[in-house]
Amino acid sequence: MSSPATVIASLAETRLTLAGLLRWLRLQDRLAPLVREALAALLVREEARRAGLSVTAEELQAAADDFRRRLGLDSAEATHAWLASRGLSVDDFEAGLEDGLLAARLKQHLTGPRVEEHFSAHRAGLEQLRVSVVFAGRDDLARELLSQVRDEGRDLADVAREHGLPADRRRLVFEELGGSLASALAAAAPGELVGPVETPEGFALVAVEERRPAEPGPATRQRIQDKLFVTWLTARLAEATFETSHFGTPG
Repeated sequence: MSSPATVIASLAETRLTLAGLLRWLRLQDRLAPLVREALAALLVREEARRAGLSVTAEELQAAADDFRRRLGLDSAEATHAWLASRGLSVDDFEAGLEDGLLAARLKQHLTGPRVEEHFSAHRAGLEQLRVSVVFAGRDDLARELLSQVRDEGRDLADVAREHGLPADRRRLVFEELGGSLASALAAAAPGELVGPVETPEGFALVAVEERRPAEPGPATRQRIQDKLFVTWLTARLAEATFETSHFGTPG
């Protein structure tokens, strides 16, 4: 096992030790998030084991084949070279794949039975919207754009372009909207132009192009499971004890 004095990188007379790396990460306020991420991965692995979840050799092989295909590693030699360049062994590679598969299995185990209930209770927040958004830096500029669109019947994107502003077309789920935008768009009908709405990004004008009610399809189901899993993981991590003397207050 490596000691804090172990040299992990060098350049000419410069030596970076494990302790030096940890100190630098702490000073940059990057150590605490990494510790939390590592603890989360360990927690997920152990929870999956406690739930009796496992990965078969066939599933692991399929995941490895898919990974190599995505990275264009079309031979054993290419795979070993890729692993060596990252200081990983074949066992490390397979362990990482297994962790990913176990995490997916645990997510299904914990959240699958709750999807329908969550969908029914939060259907409005899962409504799908297609909008065109323009952010202006000043309220008076946003109102000028609004006037040209409403009074002159012009297209929002064309008016924004004349003022050097991009019109961002987005497909989103209603619950992705935050604060003021969510309130402003709650009852907006397709074809309606909403704004100006003050947001952290500027004064927004939003043209609502389409609203579609939530449907309990695969994408919606995955979104719900992801949200429920993050909520579970966040709650569990809130119970954790961190030795803050080593890296400062976790954030």
